[in-house]
This record gives sequence, structure tokens and C-alpha cells, in this order.
Amino acid sequence: MKTDLLLAFSSFHVDSDPNCDREDEYAICYEQLLRILPDNYFVIFVDNTVKDINELKSDRLKNVLGQRCKFFYDDNIGKTNKGLGELDMLIRVKKTFNLRDYKTVSYLTGRRIITCPYVFDKVSELKKDAIMSNPPLYSLESGNAYPTGDNLYNDMFFAMKTESMIDYCDYAQMQISQKSSCGSEQILYNFVNQSNLEYEWIESLGFIRNDWELGGTNYSKEKGNAQWI
Repeated sequence: MKTDLLLAFSSFHVDSDPNCDREDEYAICYEQLLRILPDNYFVIFVDNTVKDINELKSDRLKNVLGQRCKFFYDDNIGKTNKGLGELDMLIRVKKTFNLRDYKTVSYLTGRRIITCPYVFDKVSELKKDAIMSNPPLYSLESGNAYPTGDNLYNDMFFAMKTESMIDYCDYAQMQISQKSSCGSEQILYNFVNQSNLEYEWIESLGFIRNDWELGGTNYSKEKGNAQWI
């Protein structure tokens, strides 16, 4: 029985990646996600840069998405702020899909390699309102840690009981409509604390990301920067 919902967000096409290399990176990440995702999860793939699967060039990504549940919104508001683009997709899914069919909703930035089902198992056992984290990023090359800042929660992955996530959608929509200067991580932090949500804290996500664009505006694999989260 599918009791928990996972929303995996993507931006397959961006101006800095004219060759669409990101498509195969998403395919790799989603293949790994589906390997380790527990059976009690239903996953929805959500993208804000294409209208349908036929716009994709990668057969590998098309095969991963296949007949799985997916929503496409091609009017990306996140070109200059990825986090707000993902929030906009979350709000749209809430209007389109009945989140209340599931006891929890998990939010995932899709272009991450998830090494094990740890975070999903924690959500399945959730006793409080939410799961939050703010781990540093560790360079796999140098071992250096990069703190992520105060007064924010990491929004690569978080989860809430469904009613709390619905409330968060409404809160985020208000922030976006008011053109809040806060980033998505600050919006999440403010909502959790203003709502007095009780949450469980996790120190490490067990994710790997490789941010090819770190430190520049052009998409280049020569600028690879693998990080443990």
C-alpha cells in the first residue's frame, strides 16, 4: 500500500546547458532513486521547463519517466531562483493532485544521487509534524566543509505530514505573490518556526550532488564540484 508521497522536482532544460546534458544526469539520479525508494512511496516527477515528454532528447530519461506519474509546467519562474521555481511547482501539484491520499509528503530536488533509503525510512516512521535538516556540504575532492548558513532549512529534501505540507503550500504561495525577498530555504525556516511545527532533525541526508555550474554561469563538466550532503 502506498502511504507516503514523494515529489521529485526538476528543470531539465536551462539556458546554460544548450546540449541538454542535464537530461542524462537526471536519468542517473532518478534510476538510483527508484532503486532505493521503499515500496510504500508513490512518486510524482515534476518539471518546469518542458510541456511533455516528447521534448526530451535523452532516451534514457524518457525510459525512466515512462508511464510514471509526471506533471510538466513549462513557464518556469525559477530561472533566477531555483528554489522559488520548485516552490511554484509544489503549489501547482497541490492544486492538481489530492495530497490527502497520503499521510506524508516529501519534497526532493531531483538532480541528487541518493545513496540509501535512510531519509525515506525516517519519513515513514515520522512521529512529529516534519523532518528538517541543514547539513554542511563536504567537497569530495578536498574534504572541506561548507556551512550553509543560519535561519534557514535545507530544501533539497524535507518532509511533512500532509496537512502541514498543504499549509506550507498556502504560506509559500502568499510569499511568492507578495514578492518576498526571502529565498526558498528562508521561507521554509520561517513557516516552520512561525507555525510552531514540531520536527525531527537529521544531521546528514546521504546525498551526493555534482554542481557543474558552481562558480560560473556556463554549464561545463570541467567545472565539476562533487559534494557530500
